[in-house]
Amino acid sequence: MWRRLLAIVVCCLVCAVQAAVAQEKEPTAVEDTSIASLIIQDKAGVTEGDGMYSILLPDGRSIFLMGDSYTGEVTDGRRTKGFHMYRNTYHIYDNGKVSAICDTQGRHTSAAVPPGVQDEGKFWYWPGHGFVSQDKLYIFQTLMYKGGEGMWGFRYKQTRLLEYELPSLRLLRDEEIPFSGSDAIHYGMAALNDGEYLYIYAQVDVRNDWSPIAFAYVARTTHDKLFTEWEYFTGEGWSSDSSDAVTMEGTECVAISSQFNVFKLEDKYVLLTQRKKFNSGEVYSFIADNPWGPWRNQKLILRTKEQHKKDLFTYNAMAHPQFEKDGKILVTYNVNTGVFSQQAEDVSTYRPRFYWVDKKEILEP
Repeated sequence: MWRRLLAIVVCCLVCAVQAAVAQEKEPTAVEDTSIASLIIQDKAGVTEGDGMYSILLPDGRSIFLMGDSYTGEVTDGRRTKGFHMYRNTYHIYDNGKVSAICDTQGRHTSAAVPPGVQDEGKFWYWPGHGFVSQDKLYIFQTLMYKGGEGMWGFRYKQTRLLEYELPSLRLLRDEEIPFSGSDAIHYGMAALNDGEYLYIYAQVDVRNDWSPIAFAYVARTTHDKLFTEWEYFTGEGWSSDSSDAVTMEGTECVAISSQFNVFKLEDKYVLLTQRKKFNSGEVYSFIADNPWGPWRNQKLILRTKEQHKKDLFTYNAMAHPQFEKDGKILVTYNVNTGVFSQQAEDVSTYRPRFYWVDKKEILEP
């Protein structure tokens, strides 16, 4: 506990100094509606949704891990035919062709359903991130439940790890991750296969309110110990005791969003997150020489705009570095509305936005 309190104090002091002396350059990211219409189409795959983690598969396809999402048809920007909302879908992009994996049990069930669950209105999965290792696909899923009223009534129960056969995507295994610490620590919100080790990142809520404080931890493991034994970064080394985990150095000034990602870009590691403050709209990147940091070169690389429209809000930006064009990589963020009916009348109120971000903006000082 004392480590977390000390981290909060340090965070406040450092960030106050930085805010006083630093002027952030306005980002130059460019929106691309063309690739948006290729990845999220009107009559195939997922037509509305959020989440938007992605993993490049060995055969060149990309799988997008979506949270609450719709299939069906959209006409003139409206939901029109065959639509259904799933708690999660796997949205497959294959060189311009898209398809959705859902309805896995023939009764409007999601792509992934918690073991033994018959009613996804009570218990369901929302995706974390994942990776490919030794010709298998691994996806973290957060088990959620209905614990309150309204759109914010969801609660977290645990995180599970699902193993899939490739290329068929047949489910082989579904088990709880080997972490039993605080339920404010959510491992699997970012993940990275770096060869010798698999790195699993946690989003950590210290204060979850309208001015949140949220950090990031990291654990590591090997393929053969993925379901059984992890090590946690202590700031100086690695420990088998999860309570020894500390905040990764260098990210303290930005509240880490509930979903974020870490990836390799050229010879650097990049952490990308949207600031976890309701409708802040600020998307930041950091770089490091190691998957555990220390992180540096904090950059404001994208500023969302939809939050300035009535009822809309944005959240959980994500990079998709397997999509690259003219020295730029693809970054998305989610758009949603506080008025549920708007999602049907205007699907743009529940569709991600796609931007190209120059790699130099991220990598250069």
